[in-house]
Amino acid sequence: MDIATLIGIMISIGAITWAMWEGTHGHLETFYSTEGFVLVLGGSFAAVLLSMPLRAVLDVFGYIKNWLLAREPSLESLIREMLSAAELARRDGVLALEGVVRKQSDPFLKKALMLAVDGTDPEMLEHTLQIEIEALGERHKKGKKFFELMGKYGPGFGLTATLIGQVCMFRNMGGDSSAIGKSLAVALLGTLYGCLICNVICGPIADKLGIRSADEQFRKQMIIVGVKSIQAGDNPRIVELKLHSFLSEKQRKALQKGAPEAAAGG
Repeated sequence: MDIATLIGIMISIGAITWAMWEGTHGHLETFYSTEGFVLVLGGSFAAVLLSMPLRAVLDVFGYIKNWLLAREPSLESLIREMLSAAELARRDGVLALEGVVRKQSDPFLKKALMLAVDGTDPEMLEHTLQIEIEALGERHKKGKKFFELMGKYGPGFGLTATLIGQVCMFRNMGGDSSAIGKSLAVALLGTLYGCLICNVICGPIADKLGIRSADEQFRKQMIIVGVKSIQAGDNPRIVELKLHSFLSEKQRKALQKGAPEAAAGG
């Protein structure tokens, strides 16, 4: 699990629960309303069904898995791996990378190296891989869009719950006071649920999915640059300079510190 995601979940749940606990002296059931929960959550999900194809909605568990469990790959380790391939290709030729291709676990890097080994024209190699990157971006947009829509419609259905609760409250103004209190609770809790869906759940998930998608596409662009340079027979030092262009100054320093250790391990 991504550490930032785990910390964010713990802090948000802890802060909200603490405020509810302190405000009601431990009576957390005060903040539950079946009517508000069903209306806000069910209504938001229904609105998403009206907005997106069913196939995209059914992939929601995959989106959640990507948000919760996806690991951030190390660009530094990728660069070391590609530099090792560059040295091998420079010394023994591009065909020597066949062994590297067979052992490669990254599907995109494996495909890129395989195209290079097969002698694919550099422009065709880049075009083929760019198609995959663009398709990846389109698939990721659906996951981000799902949570954006849930966050968009949640507050609106929260307002709907508020209006319904107020109508019920006014209807009982001359009657049972407990019915008035229950209606007012539905009105306020509906607004609360809408805010939570938008700002605590769906909004952050959509933003993180967008960042993860951009990071993955960025990494694949790095692979294209590196493999094209390897295919062209560039000196490993040139390959390294090209790949370092994708890194921040801090990442470059970390990579330089790890280089002697990697060499000693080899």
